[in-house]
Amino acid sequence: MRYDYIIIGAGSAGCILAARLSEDPNINVLLVEAGGSDGGLMISMPAALPFVYQNAKINWGYQSGPEPHLGGRTIDEKRGKMIGGSSSINAMIYNRGNPLDFDGWAERGLEGWDFAHCLPYFRKMETFSGGADDWRGGDGPMHISRCKAEHKLYDAFLRGGEQAGFSITPDHNGYRQEGLHVAQSFIHEGRRWSTANGYLHPAERRQNLKVLSKTLVNRIVIENGAAVGIEVVEHGEKQIVACDREVILSAGAFNTPQLLMLSGVGDPDELRRHGISLKAEARQVGRNLENHPGVNLQYTTNYEDSLVSELNLFGRAKLGAQWLLTKRGLGATNFFETGAFLKTRDEVPFPNMQFEFLPLTRHVKDGKLVAIPGFQFWMDLSRPESRGSVTLRSANPTDAPSIVFNHLATPSDLKDMVDGVRLARTLISQSAWDKYRGKELSPGVDTQSDQDLERFVRANLGTSYHPSGTCRMGVDDEAVVDGEARVKSVRRMRIVDASIMPRVVTANLSASIMMMAEKLSDRILGKVPLAPSSAAYYRNP
Repeated sequence: MRYDYIIIGAGSAGCILAARLSEDPNINVLLVEAGGSDGGLMISMPAALPFVYQNAKINWGYQSGPEPHLGGRTIDEKRGKMIGGSSSINAMIYNRGNPLDFDGWAERGLEGWDFAHCLPYFRKMETFSGGADDWRGGDGPMHISRCKAEHKLYDAFLRGGEQAGFSITPDHNGYRQEGLHVAQSFIHEGRRWSTANGYLHPAERRQNLKVLSKTLVNRIVIENGAAVGIEVVEHGEKQIVACDREVILSAGAFNTPQLLMLSGVGDPDELRRHGISLKAEARQVGRNLENHPGVNLQYTTNYEDSLVSELNLFGRAKLGAQWLLTKRGLGATNFFETGAFLKTRDEVPFPNMQFEFLPLTRHVKDGKLVAIPGFQFWMDLSRPESRGSVTLRSANPTDAPSIVFNHLATPSDLKDMVDGVRLARTLISQSAWDKYRGKELSPGVDTQSDQDLERFVRANLGTSYHPSGTCRMGVDDEAVVDGEARVKSVRRMRIVDASIMPRVVTANLSASIMMMAEKLSDRILGKVPLAPSSAAYYRNP
């Protein structure tokens, strides 16, 4: 069992790497995934997202905490454990990030990671339903659709934003991100479109690509400072799979640092506590953990005005039948069809708050998520300052890592969240909402002072499931990987996933991870990088 490249994790990045590297028939590629198949109607149907999230069989089941600034609470973190990884269970929202995110990476010394060099790879990966132009791609493996946003509450959200003084951007993944927008999604012909669908499944017939699912990697085998293979367990027996060129970790911002530490790569003090022999010192492994913390604001509305009126017993039966027969109707939507990127304060150079709007309200009742007549915002802090860490609980590969985000450790993060609640209330106070706005359920009309809003935020804070940064890319000595994603302390090893982001992007992470995988595939194969784009983008006046 020998391969040129071994890729660990068949998620948003791993599927792309496996497909691109195996395009060369002279390269043998092994893709190893801890989870199983991505088949099934619930995974494919966009509207079934809440049921997919609650399915423990396809989720790692991780929790962060206890969180020191949230009263010791724990926070659920949804992570896909299956072919396609989190791209097979996420909310399918397509947001690239702000161009200034990537320019910021380049300003840290990461040559070639500015937006001009990243945009060609965003374009390469996508086929946009709105057509190709200087910013958008027209023939890539990932199909991106513009949401219809036909429900009247979506229109109220957009009109209310305009009345509050904000603009509607025609394509928030094009020239200008800032403003309100009609959303875009990883949905194609009514079905979820994961990287497994876009990249891996079309490549699986290749003789030089082997996909090994339901297989947990115990450790990376490191000899004389180089990665030479992996240790897996098959049929209860440990086996070594040899690698002749590179081992590539694409296991995500939690599992990648965990696997590095289990393999003896990390902070010597941390490894010593668990009896793990040091193979290479890399003290920043597991550090610099970021996420997008957020809260929901919920309102009631009249039954007939909410999407819930179309989701009664008859409506759900219609939804299922229509989707099964035609892949159309409400079954073909994730319901997040409008959103916004806005600033809570003028001094930030680009939006620090993201909003996702739903034309219904969801509550947990008797342990189940149920919809009630209303509407809600999910709002998260896109540029937090607080940092957390991923560490080991034990040297047992089957034990979950210890995850602490340290959310709201900095006063500015808490202030921005409180200001975000006030901004959302400003949007809802506009006349466009007068005939729909009911009772404010959360945080509630009695929650008005800064102190009350701070208590609400601390008690209700969750995340957007966007962990990153735990194996930071950089040119400084402490960075875990260099600008080509090569692990600095171990030869023949790379990391290609959200863990190498030097700073989290101002958006959902999937699109940026896919761009990075496309870009780094070219570097691994020694191809000439795509020429930088000259397309302009919005900057604050």
